[in-house]
Amino acid sequence: MNHSSRTVDLRLAIPVLASWILLSTALLLGQIFGNTLLWALIGCCVGLSAAIFGSRLHSLLFLSGWITTGLFLIYLIRLPTHRDLQPWETIVTQQQASPEWAVYLRQSFLQVTSELPGPGGELLPGLAIGDTSRLTESLDHAMKTVSLTHITAVSGANCAIVTAGVMMFAALCGAGRKLRLIAGITALVSFVIIVTAQPSVVRAAVMATIVMIALFLGRPAAGIPLLSAAVVGLLMWNPWWAIELGFVLSVSATAGLLLFSLPLSHRLAQWMPYWCALAIAVPLSAQLLCQPFIILLSPQMPTYGVLANIVAGPAASLATVFGLLTCVVALPAPWLGQVMMWIGWLPAQWIGSTAMSVSKFPFASLGWVPGVAGAFLAAFVSTCVLFSLLARSPRVRAIFATLLTVSLLFWLLILFVINFRSVSSIPTGWSIAVCDVGQGDAIVLASEGSYALIDTGREPELVDHCLMRLGISRLDLLVLTHFDKDHVGGLQAVIGKVDKAVVGQPENIEDESLLLDLSRSGAQLSRGISGLSGNLGAAKWQILWPDGLHPAMSVGNPGSVTLLVNFPEFQSLFLGDLGKESQLALMKTVSLPHIDVVKVAHHGSADQSMTLYQRIQPAVGLFSVGKGNEYGHPRKEILNELNSLNTLTPRTDEDGMILVIPNQTGISVWTEH
Repeated sequence: MNHSSRTVDLRLAIPVLASWILLSTALLLGQIFGNTLLWALIGCCVGLSAAIFGSRLHSLLFLSGWITTGLFLIYLIRLPTHRDLQPWETIVTQQQASPEWAVYLRQSFLQVTSELPGPGGELLPGLAIGDTSRLTESLDHAMKTVSLTHITAVSGANCAIVTAGVMMFAALCGAGRKLRLIAGITALVSFVIIVTAQPSVVRAAVMATIVMIALFLGRPAAGIPLLSAAVVGLLMWNPWWAIELGFVLSVSATAGLLLFSLPLSHRLAQWMPYWCALAIAVPLSAQLLCQPFIILLSPQMPTYGVLANIVAGPAASLATVFGLLTCVVALPAPWLGQVMMWIGWLPAQWIGSTAMSVSKFPFASLGWVPGVAGAFLAAFVSTCVLFSLLARSPRVRAIFATLLTVSLLFWLLILFVINFRSVSSIPTGWSIAVCDVGQGDAIVLASEGSYALIDTGREPELVDHCLMRLGISRLDLLVLTHFDKDHVGGLQAVIGKVDKAVVGQPENIEDESLLLDLSRSGAQLSRGISGLSGNLGAAKWQILWPDGLHPAMSVGNPGSVTLLVNFPEFQSLFLGDLGKESQLALMKTVSLPHIDVVKVAHHGSADQSMTLYQRIQPAVGLFSVGKGNEYGHPRKEILNELNSLNTLTPRTDEDGMILVIPNQTGISVWTEH
C-alpha cells in the first residue's frame, strides 16, 4: 500500500470511531438521532467517498449531498415518532425465522456431531456454524480466561473461508469472473442464513460482499474503507448495534488486524523469524484494540492470551473448513461426512485442550480496575504498546516503552500490596469462613489443614478471591446444596481443585452439565442424602436432609442439602435455602441438638420456621447476603427472632467476610468491617 492510500485508510478510521461515540451517547442518553446521527453518518460517508472516488471537492459534495437527502427521507419514514425509538428497534431487531432447509442442515449437523468426545466435540459446532450450546461451563470459562472465545464466534474469518473456498473452486472449474462473484455471494448468503444473522456475522458478510464487488470492478480493496462501509451501512440499518458489545468487539478486532498486524509483524521481524513475528502480531493487534472493551465485561487481564492464540489460532481455520464440509456432505454422503467430521474434530480438540491447559497456568488472569476507569487504563496500555513498537522516532518509542514498563510495574505492585494486605489481615485458627460473594452462599470449613466449601456463590471471581485470601488452593470436600445460580454460579473457580463433592438433586440438563464438569476434573461425586457422613480433619459431618421420604421436597430450595458439622469445640448447622415446610419436616425426622453456629436458611428470607431456631438455640446466626439486594434479605422477622434468643447475627452485606474462631472459652466471631 502506498503512502497516499495509507493516509486515506487512517483518515477513515476517525469518522467511523466518531460515529460509534456519537451514536452510543445519543442512544444511551435516550435522545433522538437528529443532527447527531446525521452528521456522524455524513462524516463516515464523506470519508468513504474519498477512498473510492478520490478526494476531489465536487465528488465529495455531490455524493454526501445525495446521501444526506436519502438518510433524511429514510429516517422520516422509518421512525414512528421523533421521541420514541423502541417500536423501531423492535421492528428492526426482531428475530427472523430461518428457512426450513437451513434449520434442517443445522439440526442434521448437530445430530451427526453429537457423539464427538472431549472438548473437540464441544467446540466443533461453534467453529463451523456458531452453535455454542454444547460448551460446558469448565471449557467456556477456560476459553474466556485465555481469550479464545472469539474462535467460536462466527465472524470475518469464517466468511472469508467460505467465499474464498467457493470462488477458488469455481475458478478451478473454469468459471469466469462474473460467475465466481455470483457463486461467492450465493455461498456467503447461504452461510449467513445457516448460522443465523447475528451482528458480527452480518458485519463480516457485508464487508466480504464489498470486497468481492470491488474485486469484480477491478478496484484495489483497502481494508479500512471496506470496514467503514460495512459499519456505516449496518449502523444505518440498526444504530443500536453501536452499543452492542459483540458488534463493537468484532469491528475492533477487524480494525486492529487491518491497521496493525502487518506493521507489528515487520517490527517484530527485526528480532525473530518473520513467520514467528506474524504469528504474534495477528493476535496481539486484535487483542490490543479489543481489551478496553473486554475490561468492561470482565475486569481481568489474560496473562497468556496471546500465547494461547498463537498455539490454537492456526487450528481454527482447519476445524472451520472441515466442520462446514461435514455440514454440507453429511446428508448426501454420510460416509464422507464422517471422514470430514473426524478430521475437523482433531484441530477442535487441539484448541480445547490448549484452552484447558493454559487456563490452569499460574496467574492465568490478573485482576484489573473495573468499569470505565479500567477501560481507559487498558486503552492507555494498548496505546503505549503500539507507540513503543511502531513509532518512527526512536525517542518516541523509548518514551512510550518507559511509560508502559512503569505502568505495568505499578499495576503489579498494587496487586501484590492488595493481595498481601488481604491475606495478612485475616486471623488464623478459624473454623468457618463466610465469604462475601454478594447475594449467594460460599462458606468455607477448616479443620487440621483440611478444607470444605459449601456452595460457590454467583460469580467465579468472587469465590476465587475469597479462597485466595484464605490461602486455599485445594478442597477436600465440596458441597453443592442445590443448583440455584447464587449457589453454583461460581463453580468454575474450583473446577480441578476438588477431591470429593456431595451434591443435591439436579433438576435439568444444565445441572447435569455442571456435575459432568466436576466429574471430568477429577472430583468423586456423591448424592447428598440423609445418612451420608464423613470426616474433615478432626471435624465430623453428616447430611440431615433431604431424607428420600419426601419426594416433593427433594430438589431446589426445599431439597437443599443440610449439613451438620461437629467441630471439636462446637457444633454447626448449614441449612442452605430450606423453606419453612422443609424445616418443619426436618424437625420431624431428625432430633436436632443444641447448635452453636447456624447458617440461617435462604439468606434470611421470610420463609422460616421460628420453631427451628427456638429449638436449636444458636449462639451465632450467619447471614450470607448481598448488599442492597432486591429481596429485602435478611427480613426483620428473622433478625428480631434471633435477637430475642440472644443470637449474634453477623451478615456479609454489612460486615464483609465473617470468621468463626474457636477459643478456650467457646467461639469468637471476626468480621472484615
